[in-house]
Amino acid sequence: MPSSSQAETAETALLHNGRPILTAYDAAKFFGAPLGKLAGVLYRAPEEERYKSFEIPKRTGGMRPILAPIGLTRELQEKLAPVLLERYSAHPAAQGFLKERSILTNARVHAGQRLVLNIDLEDFFPSINFGRVRGLFMAEPFKLGPAAAALFAQLCTYRNGLPQGAPTSPALSNFIAADLDRRLARLARESNVRYTRYADDITFSSNQPTLPQTLIVTVAGEGRASVQVAEPLERAITASGFAINHKKVRLQTRHQRQSVTGLHVNAKPNVSRARIRRMRAMLHAWERFGLDAAAYEHFLKHRGMLKPPRDPGRAYRNVVYGQLSFIKMVRGGDDPVFLGLAAKLIKLDPNPSRFIRQMAFGGDDFDVFISHASEDKDEVARPIFEACARLGVKAFLDEAHIGWGQSFTQKINTALGSARTVLAIVSQTSVTKEWPVIEVNTALSLEASGQKKVVPLIVGKPDMSRLPLIHGKDAMAWNGDAANVARRLKAAVDGAAPRRPAAQPATTAVPVTTDKPLALRARSQAPLAIQERGPWRPPPKPKRGLFDWLGGRKRP
Repeated sequence: MPSSSQAETAETALLHNGRPILTAYDAAKFFGAPLGKLAGVLYRAPEEERYKSFEIPKRTGGMRPILAPIGLTRELQEKLAPVLLERYSAHPAAQGFLKERSILTNARVHAGQRLVLNIDLEDFFPSINFGRVRGLFMAEPFKLGPAAAALFAQLCTYRNGLPQGAPTSPALSNFIAADLDRRLARLARESNVRYTRYADDITFSSNQPTLPQTLIVTVAGEGRASVQVAEPLERAITASGFAINHKKVRLQTRHQRQSVTGLHVNAKPNVSRARIRRMRAMLHAWERFGLDAAAYEHFLKHRGMLKPPRDPGRAYRNVVYGQLSFIKMVRGGDDPVFLGLAAKLIKLDPNPSRFIRQMAFGGDDFDVFISHASEDKDEVARPIFEACARLGVKAFLDEAHIGWGQSFTQKINTALGSARTVLAIVSQTSVTKEWPVIEVNTALSLEASGQKKVVPLIVGKPDMSRLPLIHGKDAMAWNGDAANVARRLKAAVDGAAPRRPAAQPATTAVPVTTDKPLALRARSQAPLAIQERGPWRPPPKPKRGLFDWLGGRKRP
């Protein structure tokens, strides 16, 4: 019968099939790999068979070396990574590599403070060596045997340090830095200041006139005084097994531009103006010169790469969408700056993949856009919207997705651009209203160039003269059955919609009669990315269409 100490160990230790992992053979069974193969990969294989190295640009300039595991090493690390996250009890001050925590949550802690102190740890990942990782696996909450712990540590380290780029390194760094978080959090409480850590970025902040001498001391120098880390703070960091990069100690007052993990925090977390300007410049280059030419310029000139990526256009597009999703994360999906950038990007790339759309737009990524007149909302649009929701089809309806104070035109712009399927509710009322006619004609023109699917729904006997492209389409007649319409929309979204007529030339322009001096026309030309045009030749000026009209752009 097992003793109480053995039972306690079994409850807290990492187990495999209910048994402790004590030997290298036990570790191999945990990973589901033969011990000989596992030992060969971890101890005898050349470095290039375990990791590939490359560099990525740092947020603050320069390049960051990345070591990404490959082959069996990566497979085993990916199996172990969720186990590590499950057993990590996050310290409140730790903000990096954790679900629901990010550079944004880290910056919020220090927003609006009088003083912000930033400290970087030197060689954070490389300083977490094999011995520290092996000791972690032998302690709680793993309690592996010495031989098993050595194999686990060998799997997770490279050249006697944590490789930056491995799936297991983020969680292991938080485990090892737990003692650091406890020490610095205690020092922060005693000093009446705020403390957080995002990987190797340590931040203290306070609304006091000065920071206490337990954190920094002022040193007189030539020209002006400088600040240095105080002895109590440095002792707490070195006692935890880390070292300070003294070149990156920064004290920022509220009269300066305060930043925490790349975000400005003087009033609230925000992206820098320089990032917004770069994003606009990238979109402008894409619009003016085309995707591939803009990509070559970006990677060779602005990134300083010796040669562009294998598919420069795709890489450039990913960078643009990544920047857009970052701006949305910080500023919010209803922010006018984000919506303006998203509207311009949709004009350039109106039919991106679902993954890309979800990454950039998130909740604003819709399967179906419901175009309707306000008079048709209660009896037609709303029942169809509710039927779509029951089938799992995400439809856009203005009353459901545009809140008080939000930009109506920008929300319509983004939703119509991101949805691949458009339900055009055509009624006796809608054909007399400018807004629904513009939406439907724009969607029809985009369908002609393969960018949208339009599902017409005819209510009653409307005058179709203002919607000439509807003629010949497989339209539905409204009979009050919203569920049937929703099923048709789901088929269109899933790619199983009935065959539609042959596409018309992409240069078709649909005139729209209005009472305004300049008649509006639906945008109908193909996106710049697919136009056959030599590099660096500016495109012809586009006709003013819905996206231009909604964005307030004047006719050239």
